[in-house]
Amino acid sequence: MTHQKTNRKTELLAPVGSLESFFAALENGADAVYCGLKDFSARAKAKNFTLAEVEKMAAHAHRQHRSLYIALNTLIKEKELPQLVGILADLAGIGIDGLIIQDLGVWRLARNHFPQLPLHASTQLAVHNAAGVRMLERMGFTRAVLARELSLAEIAAIRQQSTIELEHFVHGALCFSVSGQCLFSSAVSGMSGNRGRCAQPCRRRYLNREQPGYHFSTSDFSALSLLPQLLKAGVVSLKIEGRMKSAEYVARVVAAYRLVLDAPESGRKQAMQEAEEQLALSFGRKATKGFLTGSVPSAIADSATQGTLGKHLGQVTSLRGGMLGFTTGDRLHVGDRIRVQPQNDQAGTGFTVRELWLEQKKQKVVKAGDFVRVRIPDKGGFFQVGDTIFKVGGKAAFTLSPEGCRATLDQVVVPEKSSAYKEILAQARIQALTGLLPASAPQAAPAQALTVRGREPQDMRVLDEPDVAEFELVLTPETMASLKKVDHRREEWQGRVIWEIPPMLFGVEWDEYRRAVGMLAGQGFQRFRLNNLGHLPLFAGLSGLTLLGGFRCYTLNSQAALAWQELGLAGLTVDLEDDRKNMQELFRRAAHLPPLAIAVYSPLVVMLSRIPVRGVRPGAVLRAEGGEGYRVFQHHGLTEVLAEQDFSLLGHLAELKGMGCARIIVDLSQCGALSARGKQVLASLAADQPLPETTPFNYQRGLA
Repeated sequence: MTHQKTNRKTELLAPVGSLESFFAALENGADAVYCGLKDFSARAKAKNFTLAEVEKMAAHAHRQHRSLYIALNTLIKEKELPQLVGILADLAGIGIDGLIIQDLGVWRLARNHFPQLPLHASTQLAVHNAAGVRMLERMGFTRAVLARELSLAEIAAIRQQSTIELEHFVHGALCFSVSGQCLFSSAVSGMSGNRGRCAQPCRRRYLNREQPGYHFSTSDFSALSLLPQLLKAGVVSLKIEGRMKSAEYVARVVAAYRLVLDAPESGRKQAMQEAEEQLALSFGRKATKGFLTGSVPSAIADSATQGTLGKHLGQVTSLRGGMLGFTTGDRLHVGDRIRVQPQNDQAGTGFTVRELWLEQKKQKVVKAGDFVRVRIPDKGGFFQVGDTIFKVGGKAAFTLSPEGCRATLDQVVVPEKSSAYKEILAQARIQALTGLLPASAPQAAPAQALTVRGREPQDMRVLDEPDVAEFELVLTPETMASLKKVDHRREEWQGRVIWEIPPMLFGVEWDEYRRAVGMLAGQGFQRFRLNNLGHLPLFAGLSGLTLLGGFRCYTLNSQAALAWQELGLAGLTVDLEDDRKNMQELFRRAAHLPPLAIAVYSPLVVMLSRIPVRGVRPGAVLRAEGGEGYRVFQHHGLTEVLAEQDFSLLGHLAELKGMGCARIIVDLSQCGALSARGKQVLASLAADQPLPETTPFNYQRGLA
């Protein structure tokens, strides 16, 4: 049955990672779908789509009065800007219904040259309060995809203070880290989650005092029972996660949510029961309502539960004759998909069951408790006794073959655009390409101005060092309270002090920080570093201040730098996960950009989360099987996961200066600027010598 979209205000939004998923979503009642292109997709491992396919998909969706959105929500490198311009022009010509973005360079190019594209702010932008949503309104976005760490009450408060459409996830995988704030995959492998290439190290096993656990592996999100409350809170688009999932998963989940959304009040209980039965067949992880209820559920990240997809069936107990044997914990059919998970931390092997044997007879189905043997496919993986078996797919919920989907799409006729419209787009493309900043030979930088980030106000004494130009301090209730203890020289120093705003300010925290920056400005402090779009309104009405961007104001390209400058930032910090080649490209445009600083030493925060890590002592090290360690700290309602080795570009300062870098930052906020470790770092800085037991992150190996 093909569902027709009605004039509902509420939108059920489905993920599409393949053509089969596209048709499965529409057939089962999705009002809109979102997908990625072959390039610049936050799910680079999905099949994704060519522009020609998107054009036909959009035409097909529009004939059914559905919407199609493109997720172009990754960070863009400088050399990729010309390709990006071409894609934006093509998407504007296709007439997609929304462009989901993270990089403000994409925002600037689309706003200035392709206003036909409605802009949706990706959850990767980490917009998590009313101030951030109001900024998106000012910037011309039509929709905000809210951070998944919000409660229903926090969403309702945002709705009361803003007018643009609000979108929120309702089902699928959860990240441990706040979206857009995760450098974990990048730190482990150079494969950046912000670039759509997450290797999911959070799903792996880590040792806590020799005890293994899945400390960062979250349960799956399911808000089915909270749909009425989400709609009442003001969410208009209910988003299902899963561009990496199968068409069967998309069909089942969309059908389940459609059932509940369409049910009359009198039939909602029955619809909910039927929907839950549908979802049980989609074989996800254990379900959680996440943060919506207002408290952090204990099961959102259970270290005792392996964070793998599927329903547990049993363990392999025999391997012979090309078959694996086990006692199944659930009914199993020929045609079901299973995955065999090794006992180590490596990826499992999945395949479709083609033969089932009970004793010496072939069977179509076996029941729970039966000892069954399953034929291993010819190209199967390497299995061992003790491996765990999961059911990851059941009876098909969508039966159209990939070939059938392709044939259906090929029959779609795309409406012809007028020659006048084509000319408008051609001119916009030329103007956008012409507006890209030209490269030039880097100018030799003068002596590099040094900013030292300290741990507490007493560290301001580092300003007496002849090579230290500025001192930076994270603004917290504790540092504000300790400010009173600084000696009489505070007034002498305060013009050289930068206050950094923490990246996440939930709910009433934002109001508290608004009062704090007002007090500091009143005392004569003039310099502040921001890390989120929601920070900009903190300074509304305050004059004579200098606002700078932290590395979380991601700036991998010159268009992003210009965008942040137009929003009010007088200086920026190069992305911590950037590599040498892209830095060189960025500094070749530096004459046209706000001043760019590079952090040359810093703790490496790989994840920032609202989820507590239970059973782990503050500062304790969780160690991966490969040997690398991660320290866990929890304060002010947030969890920070830090790489055991600090980030350092010491030993590369001359090279950075040769690029044109005139401003460097040394972050001693973990150890203190006046500690023995702080003095060791500053001594290595002065000599431009590398520090042992540190990592250059992606600087040399490259950022993928």
